[in-house]
Amino acid sequence: MTLIDLTWSLERAGEALTALAVQAGLQPALRELGAPGAAVLADPDDAAIERWLAGAAAGLGLEAEAVDTDVAGVDALLRTAAPALLRVGPDGRALLLLLRGGRRTLLVLAPDLRPRRVALDDVRRAVCEHVLAPLRGRAEVLVDRTGLRGQRRERAVELLLRERLGVLRVGRAFILRTSPAAPLLRLLRAEGLLARAAALALLYAAELALMIAAWWLIGGLVFAGRTDAGWSQAWLLLLLTVVPCRMGQAAIAGEILRAAGALLKRRLLVGALALPGDLTRREGAGLLLGRVLETSAVESLGLRGGLVSLVAVLEFAAAVPILALGPAPALHLVLLAAWAALGVALVARTGLHLTAWTDTRGELTHHLVEAMVGHRTRLAQEARERWHDDDDARLVRVLARERDLNRSESLLVALLPRGWLVLGLAALLPAFVAGSAPAATIAAAIGGVLLAQRGLATFVAGAIALLGCGVAVRQALPMLRAAEAADAGAHGLMLSFPPVPEGQPIVLARGLGFRYPGRERQVLRDVDLAIAAGDRLLLEGGSGGGKSTLGALVAGLREPTAGLVLLAGLDRPTLGLVGWRRRVAAAPQFHENHIVTAPLAFNLLMGRGWPPTQQQLAEADAVCRELGLGELLERMPSGLQQMVGETGWQLSHGERSRLFIARALLQSVDLVVLDESFAALDPATLQQALRCVLERARAVLVIAHP
Repeated sequence: MTLIDLTWSLERAGEALTALAVQAGLQPALRELGAPGAAVLADPDDAAIERWLAGAAAGLGLEAEAVDTDVAGVDALLRTAAPALLRVGPDGRALLLLLRGGRRTLLVLAPDLRPRRVALDDVRRAVCEHVLAPLRGRAEVLVDRTGLRGQRRERAVELLLRERLGVLRVGRAFILRTSPAAPLLRLLRAEGLLARAAALALLYAAELALMIAAWWLIGGLVFAGRTDAGWSQAWLLLLLTVVPCRMGQAAIAGEILRAAGALLKRRLLVGALALPGDLTRREGAGLLLGRVLETSAVESLGLRGGLVSLVAVLEFAAAVPILALGPAPALHLVLLAAWAALGVALVARTGLHLTAWTDTRGELTHHLVEAMVGHRTRLAQEARERWHDDDDARLVRVLARERDLNRSESLLVALLPRGWLVLGLAALLPAFVAGSAPAATIAAAIGGVLLAQRGLATFVAGAIALLGCGVAVRQALPMLRAAEAADAGAHGLMLSFPPVPEGQPIVLARGLGFRYPGRERQVLRDVDLAIAAGDRLLLEGGSGGGKSTLGALVAGLREPTAGLVLLAGLDRPTLGLVGWRRRVAAAPQFHENHIVTAPLAFNLLMGRGWPPTQQQLAEADAVCRELGLGELLERMPSGLQQMVGETGWQLSHGERSRLFIARALLQSVDLVVLDESFAALDPATLQQALRCVLERARAVLVIAHP
């Protein structure tokens, strides 16, 4: 069977995607449907395959990340990308479904739904041949001069082509993984974190069992006054067996931290992009920066604290039955329970002080950023001797909160484990002095006391880390909640719908009303609106009349407080936020739109997926030139790859406005909403930009002052 026989046609992309999700274990619920093809979605248009696959994957609760590589990096991509859909062939109209990578062979899913082994070299050739073929003849002529024959000749030709053409871009893979906005338990299961945590717990339990056995053995020998060489060797073997257990723990813990850290970053990124606009406007740059800074502690403290706490639980669980075998089991267990309760109280006290210190520090960060932004106003309006009065007061409050926190942490770290050691050994003194208990029993009790002390020390370390994580999670909670909400709605299905036909309604609003939170006055009341494909509408009105609010409701940037808005016949809960924005693109007012520090191409195509194809880059270049940005592109040394933003290439007000228009047009949506997008343009440039919008937009709503 040839490699071509193992590929799927592009027309079967929906069936291929569903089959791969099932076989890779990313969508086990589909097995109940009877066959993987039962959930097949509509066949995609080849020109929009990337967006279509992203939408189809979202409809299955998955994420299809488009990645490409150069000739030199094909091997690394094939080994690590699975599960993935790989476009192969000269025209890219065939899909190869990668189930598992490997150094020499790959496991692929054939159209008959059977996994098959194929050579990595064959797949690499299918991906790269359309790029290498034009120069293969010249490379073969050159290698023939060396006198090489057979497999050595073929290998030399391949190595020469890869060396000379290694920087050429080839192929595109769509890596399939569980959506970062999916329920947390499903994410943990999909990433294998639950299984790894169970394996880590088993290895640590085995280590504890070996340590307890070694302690029991050496303690019995010491108290019995025996020095048998055989038992001593057995004790040494028990200790040596602990080494592979700890090595396995280190390896598994590293994998857990890596996978969980990546998962957390992806989830926080999704949440940050889905934050409500009102929240970002209300908090300002300072508080938002503070939230972002605190999210790093969620990973560094939360993951480490979780693993340490798991270890503490196992140590406590092992210490309790050992103490129950001692000469004073009731007294030991009561003391341990009371000391654990004291530890919980000390942890709670430390948590309160940590929360107060974090809040005060966050206020200081916000004040610092806002003071930097308004520095010129401060210089002009405040007397010089009063510039730092508020700064000093805030610093004093932060230092006071930090002093309280340090005292609580010191008491927790010093008192809890050491105090238990004193109490535990004191409870053994009567039996030890009287000599009424067997030596082995006393040895077991001492081991239990030491193990409980070790568990308390581990508990303290884990508790401090989890307290810091808890405070950080409280700061990052809006992003985590926004990530959960980002998965709502059948937005994946919406992405596969064709454009709205000419003359058919795109937006239909009835009885629309809106009131901002905390305000009594309604900005909009009983508004009816209908926008059909092909419409060109101009919305004019005075300042404060609700024009921008209506545009935001149509674009899905806000949700109405009254009435109903339908997009292509479906409401917002049905479509979800992503599905809504795939139908409508908006260029908000200048102060609500942004350019990030990244290449110009990224700022233009940030809604189309990254990295872009050559076709997408060509389309972006054409739109920019039609909007009158051709001279700007000519001035930029790197063209579309020129870095722009706050620290990059500086753009004028009018250039930024046209960049925002181009970004909206490049989304290939049914409706484009432009809010004051032409206000900064001179009449000639305005006419040129407006002509581009009218030619490229399927329907447009322009908001402007009279």
